Amino acid sequence: MSTTLTSDLFRRFRDLLLTRSGLYFPDHRQNDLHHCLMSVLPATGCTSLEALYTAAVASERVLHTIIESVTVGETYFFRNASQFAALRDRIIPDLIARREAIRSLRFWSAGCSTGEEPYSLAILLRDTLPDFDNWQITILATDINAGFLERARAGVYGAWSFRETEPTVRDRYFEPVEVARWRIRSDIRRQVLFTRLNLVEDEYPAVMNGTSMQDVILCRNVLIYFDDETIRAVVRRLYRALTPGGWLIVGHAEARSDFFARFEVINCPGTVIYRKPLNAPLFDETAVPPLSPARTTPVSLPNVSSSDVSSDLPALPVALSSSEPAPVRAADADAQAFDDLQAARQAADRGDLEEALRLCATIIQREPLRAEAHLLTGQILEQQERFDEALAAYRRAIYLDHTLYLASLAMAGILQRTGHTDDARRAYQRLLRSLATLQPDAPVPSLNGATAAELQMFIRNRMAALGS
Repeated sequence: MSTTLTSDLFRRFRDLLLTRSGLYFPDHRQNDLHHCLMSVLPATGCTSLEALYTAAVASERVLHTIIESVTVGETYFFRNASQFAALRDRIIPDLIARREAIRSLRFWSAGCSTGEEPYSLAILLRDTLPDFDNWQITILATDINAGFLERARAGVYGAWSFRETEPTVRDRYFEPVEVARWRIRSDIRRQVLFTRLNLVEDEYPAVMNGTSMQDVILCRNVLIYFDDETIRAVVRRLYRALTPGGWLIVGHAEARSDFFARFEVINCPGTVIYRKPLNAPLFDETAVPPLSPARTTPVSLPNVSSSDVSSDLPALPVALSSSEPAPVRAADADAQAFDDLQAARQAADRGDLEEALRLCATIIQREPLRAEAHLLTGQILEQQERFDEALAAYRRAIYLDHTLYLASLAMAGILQRTGHTDDARRAYQRLLRSLATLQPDAPVPSLNGATAAELQMFIRNRMAALGS
C-alpha cells in the first residue's frame, strides 16, 4: 500500500495536527512531516499513510504517537543563559520584594520537554533565593509529549544536556549513574511536578490543574510550532494565568511585539522579557475562544479507604429540610450536580469567584455530601486568601471522600504557608500514608495525571522544607 504523502493527504494531516494539538506545518515542511509519519508507521501497525490518518482520527493513542514524533525535544540545561541571568538578576529579586510577606512563589514551565528547563529553574532558585527552605515554591512542568514527560521524571541526562553548564553545577546537583550519564539529585527532582497539558486546549488557566495565579511562566520555543491564530490564543491564556506583576519568558525567535501587546516589555542584557502590569485586574474575564473542542470528562474516583482522617472533622447534615425541593432520582441528581460543578468551575476559571462560590453553595445546600463541591469551594476561598474558610472546606471534602488527594495537599499547603508547621507535617504524613495504598505508577485522582510516586516525592520535599 502507498506510503506517498500526496498534497491532499498532507493537508489532512496538517489540519488534524493543527486542530488537535496546535502544531502547524506550512507547505514548505511537507517533507519534514512525511519523514515523521514514516517513522511511526511500524509502531502503529499501519501499512499506509492513508491508514495512519484514519487511525489518528479515531485513536488518541495513534494521534499522540504522531505528535511525539513531530515535536522536538532538543534542549539543555540553562539554555539561553541571558534569560536565566534575567531570572537571577531582575525577576527573582522583584518577586522576593513583593512576596516576602507570604513567602510563596509559583512557576510554570509550559512546554518543559525532557525536563532540563524546570530543573534548571529549581537549581537557580536554590542558588539565588535567600532562606530557600522558608519559602513555599511550586514548579509546575507541562508538555504535550508523554514520552518527554517520562524522561523528565526519570531525570537522567547525557553529556549533551550539559553543554552550557559549568562542571561545578553538574557535580553539585547531579550524581553519576553510568558512563557519561547523570541523574538529577532527588531533592531537586522532588521540587518539580510534571503533568501532561495541551496548550491549544482551553483547559487553562484553571484552579483545578494548578495553572492559575502563576508568578513566572516560561514558554520558550513552543510558540514557533503554532500558527498566528493559535499563538494569540495561547498568549491570551498565559496572560490570564499570571498574577498582576507576573513574568512571561518566551524564546528569542518568538518575541513578536504584536503577540504581547498587553504586556510591559522589559529589556534585559541579551534578552527581552514580558511582564503583566501590576495594576492589571487580579482576574481577567476576557474569554479565549477554543481552537479545539473542549473536553469535559467527569473524574471517576476509586473507592480507596483510609483511617487517617482527623476525628475532629465536623459531621455534615444528611437530611434535607422540609423547605427544600423533593429528592430526584440518583442518576438525575448526579447529572445535575456534574453540570452545576462544571458551571462553577467555569465561573472560577474566568475569574468570577463570587458567582463560583454562589454556585457551589447552591450545590452544597441541595447535596451537602457532594465532596467535589466542598473541594472547589476550598480552592476558590484559597485564591481569595480566606485561609480559615478554605481549610474548613477542604476538611469537609476529605471527610466525605478520602481519595480527594488534591484537597489534602491543598490543606497541608495552607497550614505550611500560614506557619502551622506541626499541623502541616501531620497533614503531609496522613497524605503519604493514604498514597501508600496506591501503586507507585497509578495516576492520583483529582491531580491531572500525576502519579502516586511523583506526588510522594513532591510531599517529602515539602516536608523537608519544614525542618525537623
